[in-house]
Amino acid sequence: MNLRKKHLVFLAIIPLVMIALMPQYVEDINAEKSKGTSIPKTGSINSPVCGDRLCSEITNTQLEDTTTTVSGYVYKQDFIPVEKIEIDLEKTAVFITDPQNDFLSEGGAAWALVGEGVVNDMVVEHQSAIKATAKEVGIPVFYSPHTYTDQEYANWKVLNPIDKIMFSIDMFHEGTWGHEFHPEMIPDENTHVLNPHKGLSNFQSGDAVLQLRQYGITTIVLAGMSANLCVESHLRDAIENGFEVIVISDATAGAGPYSKDAALTNFEFIANEITTTDDIINRLKQAAQN
Repeated sequence: MNLRKKHLVFLAIIPLVMIALMPQYVEDINAEKSKGTSIPKTGSINSPVCGDRLCSEITNTQLEDTTTTVSGYVYKQDFIPVEKIEIDLEKTAVFITDPQNDFLSEGGAAWALVGEGVVNDMVVEHQSAIKATAKEVGIPVFYSPHTYTDQEYANWKVLNPIDKIMFSIDMFHEGTWGHEFHPEMIPDENTHVLNPHKGLSNFQSGDAVLQLRQYGITTIVLAGMSANLCVESHLRDAIENGFEVIVISDATAGAGPYSKDAALTNFEFIANEITTTDDIINRLKQAAQN
């Protein structure tokens, strides 16, 4: 057999050998994955990963408790670093978006979209309780209302999907009952009503930054409507402007079946902390006693 034929035979054998060895190779790889390698703890979360899967998908018997519960809210994404913010009342304010009838009252323009969530999460009761606690412990409350004028209704032409919905149902129309504050959320002497926002965030089209800075606020306790729109937009812009933000998960709701979950997912990525009404009230009162 000449050299060329020997080379051809050799090349023909290689694939056969690889095919023969492949099952054992795959078995060895899978066995190695099952051993797993833990990723070091980030913040207060330990999220072990075994090969290409979460260890919890393989076994829970040898893992540490990875529950990511802080301050009453259970984080859905267990790889998110979780922090409990220390509250300094001298630098903290409550910030509530759109506490108006169109969102919070039965018969409001958006009630068909948000009413179920508002009722189920007791949003009005929670917002009202947080507002009352803020007054009790001596920290300011800021309202960021949403407003459209007759002129804007008549002349605005470039509308995104949520704008089109709001304009079609005459939402936040200045001078209407729906534009007014919910009866449980009427401003008092401790409430500072910001210039109304036209888009999704007062930090863009209102005076939120100026007012918060003037009052020496660095931490805001954020609640309001609606979860994945104005609340999330205010959260993003507050963070971008250097504020520390604690979002109250049960003092907000959204339109339709998916918005609240979408909002909570993003809150976990962006907010300095997410907590509940009961927890923040207790912590504000404790801070006042120190």
